[in-house]
Amino acid sequence: MEKPAIAFIGLGKMGAAMAANIRRAGYPLAVWNRSADKAAPLVALGAKLAESPAAAAAGADCVISSLFDDDSVRAVVSGHNGLLSGMRAGAVHIGTSTISPWCADELGALHAASGRHYISGPVLGRVPAAEAGQLTTFLAGSPTQVEAVRPCVSTYASRIAVVGAQPSQASTAKLIANFLIASSMDLIGLSLAWAEKSGVPPKLVMQFLSDFFGHPAPKDYVSKIGNRDFDTAGFTASGGLKDIQLMLAAADAVHLKLPEAEALRAKFEQAISKGWQDRDWSCFTEMDRGG
Repeated sequence: MEKPAIAFIGLGKMGAAMAANIRRAGYPLAVWNRSADKAAPLVALGAKLAESPAAAAAGADCVISSLFDDDSVRAVVSGHNGLLSGMRAGAVHIGTSTISPWCADELGALHAASGRHYISGPVLGRVPAAEAGQLTTFLAGSPTQVEAVRPCVSTYASRIAVVGAQPSQASTAKLIANFLIASSMDLIGLSLAWAEKSGVPPKLVMQFLSDFFGHPAPKDYVSKIGNRDFDTAGFTASGGLKDIQLMLAAADAVHLKLPEAEALRAKFEQAISKGWQDRDWSCFTEMDRGG
């Protein structure tokens, strides 16, 4: 059975790696990038270089875009010679960029109004994962269209999470994932800075940080917090507040600010003011959920 024709728009490091996987899987492929020289490796694989997004989309059953932000996506979709003007009626556009939820819904409405389909499909992972076809992707759009594009998407993403029918849902899921990653990087950096300022061997801290992120405890807390299971306390909120105060004092002694710990202290104090001092210390997370 002949595979559907694909157009790929945006050949940065991520996009080029994803497009190469699509082509190696045997899909007919047209590509476009503002700097045409970046398409050379894909042309060598048998892809056709198009002169514009519209020209790339004209012969495609599915268009995939990998662009920088809301403005670049809007420009390539609906600007001069934009991909939407070239798409066939009934064709699908998968947007793999990290964009705002409102832009994703705007794109969904724009495509629907012209008789095309939009699937929000931001990807998670670094360039080596893209090259290996091991990205994670969040998909949101028409269930029928999501299933139709799944074989193509699986050439670059080994994990496919279908989030819902509203494009903004996938964009929000990606932003949550990036929030977790960025927050973790900040915590790692602060932990190492604290160790260095306090004379604790940084290599030791690096080791227990590595062990922590592979430990089952974070997974247990995902379940506990998600299910609001705070009545069985492994460690109480009053104990948590005591430890947070100790953290802040110890960091202050070496002239280090811990903004996250300051925010945690306020949440613990609020939880305890509600009489939750004997609940599991993870109950402070209810402050973010209107508890």
